[in-house]
Amino acid sequence: MPKVLGYTPSWLSRPSPGFDIFASSDKLASSGARNGASPKAKSSSGEQTYVGPRRTIAHRGSEVFVVVDNQIRWSDLSIIKYDWESSQRKGKKNAESSSETDQTYKRVKILRAPVSEQIRQLSISPNGQLLAIATSHTVHIAVLPDSSMFEESTASPIKIQTHTLGPTTHVLSQSPVVSILWHPCGVNGTCLVTVSAEAVVRLWELNRSNRWSFDSPTLAIDLRKLDNAKSQKDDVSPRGVNSGRGFTVDGVDMEIVSACFGGTGSPDESAWSGMTLWTVTAEGDVYALCPLLPSKWQPTSTQLPSLSAIAIAGGTASSQDVDLLGDDAPLNNDQFLWLSDIDAQVPMFAARDHDSSINDAIYNRPQRPGPTPKLQGPFQLAAGSLVDYLDVSDIHVIASKLDTEELMLGEDNESEQGLQEETDGLSAAVICILTTDGRVHLFLDLEGVEGQWLPANAPERTSSIPEAPELVLFEALDTLDPEAVSEKEWPTFSRDPFSHYSFFTTHSQGVFSFSLNPFVKRLEDELQNLSTAGANFRLNMLLESSGILRERILRFDQDGFASSQPDPASSATACIVIYDSDLGYFLLTSTKNNNYPHAASLDLPKSFTIKSEPLFEDEDFDSPYLNPDFNDSDGNLGLTSHIARSAYEPPSTFWNPSSILTLTSQSLPSHRRRTLRDEIRLSPATLDLMTSAHRVLSTETHVIRTAAAALFNRCERMVQELRTQIERVREINQRAEQLALGGGGVGGGGVGDGRHEVEGATASEKLGVRVQVCFERQDTLTQRMGKLRRKAMKLERKELSEKEREFDKELKRLERVVVKPQAEEGTGFEDADDGGEERESQ
Repeated sequence: MPKVLGYTPSWLSRPSPGFDIFASSDKLASSGARNGASPKAKSSSGEQTYVGPRRTIAHRGSEVFVVVDNQIRWSDLSIIKYDWESSQRKGKKNAESSSETDQTYKRVKILRAPVSEQIRQLSISPNGQLLAIATSHTVHIAVLPDSSMFEESTASPIKIQTHTLGPTTHVLSQSPVVSILWHPCGVNGTCLVTVSAEAVVRLWELNRSNRWSFDSPTLAIDLRKLDNAKSQKDDVSPRGVNSGRGFTVDGVDMEIVSACFGGTGSPDESAWSGMTLWTVTAEGDVYALCPLLPSKWQPTSTQLPSLSAIAIAGGTASSQDVDLLGDDAPLNNDQFLWLSDIDAQVPMFAARDHDSSINDAIYNRPQRPGPTPKLQGPFQLAAGSLVDYLDVSDIHVIASKLDTEELMLGEDNESEQGLQEETDGLSAAVICILTTDGRVHLFLDLEGVEGQWLPANAPERTSSIPEAPELVLFEALDTLDPEAVSEKEWPTFSRDPFSHYSFFTTHSQGVFSFSLNPFVKRLEDELQNLSTAGANFRLNMLLESSGILRERILRFDQDGFASSQPDPASSATACIVIYDSDLGYFLLTSTKNNNYPHAASLDLPKSFTIKSEPLFEDEDFDSPYLNPDFNDSDGNLGLTSHIARSAYEPPSTFWNPSSILTLTSQSLPSHRRRTLRDEIRLSPATLDLMTSAHRVLSTETHVIRTAAAALFNRCERMVQELRTQIERVREINQRAEQLALGGGGVGGGGVGDGRHEVEGATASEKLGVRVQVCFERQDTLTQRMGKLRRKAMKLERKELSEKEREFDKELKRLERVVVKPQAEEGTGFEDADDGGEERESQ
């Protein structure tokens, strides 16, 4: 679980230039108007009536792309941070000068894209060259220039090359777009998958040199037709633009709200996960589509060997006993046929865009058994009475780990052990479903999803209905206050770049972090345990004390008031998590109503702690003194952890212009506006004008008084926090002096127990003596370890041969026969003779 080191930094808060990335700025708006960029865009459905995901922040390294007032803005956070810190070191104030204005122009750029509808989602391709822009019904692909082009000093907006994806497919008259996903197996990250609410999946293989690749998809599947299809000959393509909409029962139930891939294309994931598309409906029905591949795809280093092991094992089992396998025999044959088509190909090799020295193998999509996979689902949610009805908003899938036993079959133990250490995880996929009330449901897919295809021909007779696959619920956690949930709430998931088993959720009340790492190891040990005795009891105890960590990272407050309640109608943008050498482990999001940036600097995981020099060439020695998370068993020298506190952010009320002038100019008729410049006369019209002005003025002054009161309360709380910090500094000082003077130790052993102190010596001399003692103890331990290792090498023995093992078994059998307790003397020899005669006859 990441620890919060700090909240929104000063270089991202008002009045720094970093705040202009998100806030509506008069400078940027006027600049955009001068250069033809409209600060506002029309929206067909309206911003207030939209209910759906908001992913309007994307990043490419430390570069961020943000949608503000339907403008796509670019900035480099590392440069913003460096410029702000440099100006603070030089003593510059944030004055309203032309130099500061030019600096803002240089660091914040507006990208001009011909998008008329309100932008809802942004997604950058894995190679960082394409930007997918999605509105409620349309999708656009922008070609991103190099970072050096953004760093030019020009203040005019940058016009980027943009293509409309599916100009006759994704239009206003068609179904809304719910998800845009980059395929993990796409060649150089140029394969995009779009999923619409009417359960239509389209796969686009984009080529910047071929404009036709943006017009029509290479593969389009209607999941409703696929669910009713009986063979590969059935038509599963979506309906045309001008075709009528017929009523079907599936059309009511299968309304897709979110989709995601089962993996990220990592080599330590299971082979099928990267080509499995998971979809979820509004009612909570989960479907899987595997394998979903483009016409040209790029496997990982472990994907094809793992698939070969699975297909060969299944094909061997099918050839040996078809009756025993039953319904699995056609599946194994299809997988064997599918993999045989891949093995028969001669792969093409293409250089990576960012590294031309590395060539990746590219394969064609197998044509046998067919290009269209079978729709698996709906999965049965084994949750008992815990889940009655799910109003789903998002889905997130954690892939199962790579099966190293099948992959490394016949390899040496050292390589198998090294691969096992790299693929520590869970052998079952974790399905995370997020509902609109902020509850996270965690399911286990114990059976696993494999590639399945429709039969070549429809079966002559209807076979028995197969059992629906099952998902086992093992935890449900709340993140939203039930009283604050509104109809417009739409929580979303975000991935963690460090761990597969950690993720973030974002909604109108804040950002939460979840970590399954403490639970995964214990559950995997139980799943790999072959003993069934007491398994139910152990699993129940494990699920009751799952140990899943949940922590609130950010809390959103309306207008920055700590005492105010968040606006339920104001959903936040899905957060992004960045790891950069300049920014560190950085989380960023923004709210919708006032475009406030919210950020948090997180502590790095334990895997990134510093390691000392190893004692031996094949060993790693983790020094507790270099590990910031170290704390001794007694707890007398461990320093208290850092407690982050959010900085005060002035409410927007303090700088928002008053609406009293616009009210007077709009409420009066045109022939009476000239009376505002004349002397005030007592009349009903003047009284009505004064009443209306007082109504607006009293509301504004009340908001200002509330903000000032919140500032006063914040000052009082800051005094209390300052006293607490002084006490903590005093405590740390005492512990440091105790450590320097040898008043305590990291356990016994003479390091800090006072036995090596020198009377009359200073604190630095005592500390030097203790350091010298530590080095001597380390040399002693090194010598002892070397002696033990040499002894162990001498005690090593060669393995027994087959003849020696047989001779040992024969001796043990004779020993049992001859020295049998309470047996007659002749009986044992007779048995031995009989055994010898049998061996001679054999």
